[in-house]
Amino acid sequence: MRWLLLAILVIDLVIVAWLFTGTQSQQEADFIFVCGTAHRRLDPQRMSWGIDLRIAECLFDPLTRIKLPEMVVEPAAAERWQVSEDGRTYTFYIRSNARWSNGDPVKASDFVYAWRRALMPDLVADYSQLLWVIDGAERFHIWRQRQLMEYAAGEPDPEIAKQFYHDALDKFDKWVAVRAQGDKTLVVKLVRPVHYFLQLCAFGTYMPVHQLTVESQTTIDRHSGRLVQDPSWTNPRKLVCNGPYVLSRRRFKRDLLMVANPHYWNRAAMGNQSILELIIQNPANALMLYEMGQVHWLPDIPSSGAIAADLLDQRREDVHIAAAAGTYFYNFNCKSTLLDGSDNPLADPRVRRALAMGIDRPSIVENITRLQQRPAKSFTPFGAIPGFDPPREAGVSFDPRRARSLLAEAGYDSIHGGKQLKGLSILYNTGSGHERIAQAIKRTWEHELGVIVKLEGQEVASFGERLKNHDFTIARAGWFGDYRDPTTFLDKFRTGNGNNDAAYSNLAFDRLMQDASSELHPIKRMAILRQAESLMLLEQPIAPIYQYVNFQMFKKDHVKNMFPNPWNYRRLELVEVNSVAGD
Repeated sequence: MRWLLLAILVIDLVIVAWLFTGTQSQQEADFIFVCGTAHRRLDPQRMSWGIDLRIAECLFDPLTRIKLPEMVVEPAAAERWQVSEDGRTYTFYIRSNARWSNGDPVKASDFVYAWRRALMPDLVADYSQLLWVIDGAERFHIWRQRQLMEYAAGEPDPEIAKQFYHDALDKFDKWVAVRAQGDKTLVVKLVRPVHYFLQLCAFGTYMPVHQLTVESQTTIDRHSGRLVQDPSWTNPRKLVCNGPYVLSRRRFKRDLLMVANPHYWNRAAMGNQSILELIIQNPANALMLYEMGQVHWLPDIPSSGAIAADLLDQRREDVHIAAAAGTYFYNFNCKSTLLDGSDNPLADPRVRRALAMGIDRPSIVENITRLQQRPAKSFTPFGAIPGFDPPREAGVSFDPRRARSLLAEAGYDSIHGGKQLKGLSILYNTGSGHERIAQAIKRTWEHELGVIVKLEGQEVASFGERLKNHDFTIARAGWFGDYRDPTTFLDKFRTGNGNNDAAYSNLAFDRLMQDASSELHPIKRMAILRQAESLMLLEQPIAPIYQYVNFQMFKKDHVKNMFPNPWNYRRLELVEVNSVAGD
């Protein structure tokens, strides 16, 4: 096998490196797994990457959690809740024995504070719009944005900045319908009934944080008027948690060790007392450690690389694969101009649609990824959400002739000696097999469309920053749904959404999404959402490539309570390891 040849070449290096990083990992933790990428942040209100959210679920306890394998909502920090007859008001009752890792009681006000953080545009939280289902939340967020713009237009003055902040606190209390009634009761009023609200309450953005800890690292920037928070509050020495674990050690690009939180209310139900996450970017090295019995779980073997396909071919019992609620795709930068001020040819939907038609999806999944992925014509994965049929007819298939025609309509016809489409590059993060897909697409575009593109491989942190800054023309991407509703995929394309890396903006799309949010009839609502996705796909701000599969490795006789599922729901605190994984 190709991966075995590579393993033979590097095994000596890996063993030597392991000796220096500590061969005693098996004694360090009850449960050990590998993450293929270094974490971006451990602040739950600012997270958007799955690898970060996976750790947040261990460190912070939200109001609700997803029970596995049933995939239904169950109580967590809230022992129970009541819902009003009109479906708009939720009253949560916080557990009397819920405590932070420093012994402080978990209060309803901790959730109010955390949700206010997420709504403050100061933090640039990617998922702030998830809270807009709360009455007054959107109004407050927009108001604070305008207030900060007003401050930035004047002369910097720390006293005015402080007054603006206190005004914002007053507006939040007045407008946003989330209230702490005493220490243990949280009352939330929604704009409208939201059938998936309890699922949202289990998500990272809704998790509480310890107010005194965060505020000890918070200042107001005199130049912008914005809150500035030193991320060091998430360091092991400072972080105060209310989840199953506390952060014992974090070594950048090496590992992360979590040990059981002595104050966690449900510690008796935990299947393990410690978790060690190893950061290993090379999947071949991660696989070797797994085979050596040093690792119990491999959740991040890239489905875009060759190793996963080779393992699948071996029909191993410890390989677990299934369709996932996620899509692998390419972002097209939709801004009218690029960062250097030059005109952006991708601002023309015809160019974007043509490039999307120039991607041979069946060839990619058959010859490169080889994991039986479904070629994607829609962004919402087919079959992922009951009652929603994604508008695949609005998407595109491999059609070079039509693609060339669209490029010619847009003024580009290099195949026949006309104007060349220039200045494009494909940005991808290295180390996960994405370069092989990029190379294949580059070859097809050059051969079939006469479009020359450069390839830009970047380390994941730099890659992420360039995405957020829209410093790319074309960039690889992946998206997994966070809750079981089409909006978990489609909200991403709303104008100004924190996850809208393509910078797509279409007022008709925004109106349809707003109409869907106001529609209470479930069938009519799904029809409106389908219309919105159809409109987006006709303009192709992204090029869907394939529907993800979840590919992971663990020995089910040794590792219990893993419960693979399409939505990547995890309960790592319940995992039990019966013996050494390599036995």
